Amino acid sequence: MKKLEERAAAIARAAQRRKIGEIERSADELGVRVEAGADEVILSGRGLVRRWLNEASLRFITGLMR
Repeated sequence: MKKLEERAAAIARAAQRRKIGEIERSADELGVRVEAGADEVILSGRGLVRRWLNEASLRFITGLMR
């Protein structure tokens, strides 16, 4: 059972890394800096709040996580 749990955890971590990579690529295309940690993704950039309000692609970037 322990090996099964370890394998499941490894699969989940790999999926998480892939999704974070997708978010990083999408944000990079939009000209936004990304800092990705183990359990968070931080977007930053000049005028990001204003851009977030005006650009739907920024508001829904986390939709990639599903």
